[in-house]
Amino acid sequence: MFVHAYVDESYDLTIGVYILTASIVNLDDAEDIRCTLRDLHTGHGKLHWHKSDPERRHRFSKSLSTLPARHLTVIGRGRTGPERARRKCMEALLPALEDIGIRNAMFEARQRVNDKHDTDTVDACRRKKLISRLSVTFAPWGSRVAALACRCRLWRRACRRTRRGQLSRTTR
Repeated sequence: MFVHAYVDESYDLTIGVYILTASIVNLDDAEDIRCTLRDLHTGHGKLHWHKSDPERRHRFSKSLSTLPARHLTVIGRGRTGPERARRKCMEALLPALEDIGIRNAMFEARQRVNDKHDTDTVDACRRKKLISRLSVTFAPWGSRVAALACRCRLWRRACRRTRRGQLSRTTR
């Protein structure tokens, strides 16, 4: 079994919460997941939970609950800036992924300067010996990973709504 982790974030720094979620997918299932997510997406741009009406959210939740994926979520609290909060969440998430046998983690690419911050964080995790085998890549939104990142995004939004303000690490 060859699995990848697709990672996405959410944050609401007004309440001091930053979330990173990895959707862990067996690559044999990836194309089926992409197709399901494409069917859920009816508009242009990214699929966002908070922009959807309750009926559509229910349809998302029902469809997503049937897909073959696991999730690892790190929730950070504090009123720090988003980049520091992201770094702290990455320092917890990346070793946890490696500990469960994940060898490839893919993040949605951001702006070049932010991707550099993420790369620096990955390098620091290696220097601190928090990770050694995990490969971390950054993919543009328009790539084939977009649909899987979308699943991650929807899971993370639902998680934020149910755990708003709590500091925890959960696995599904």
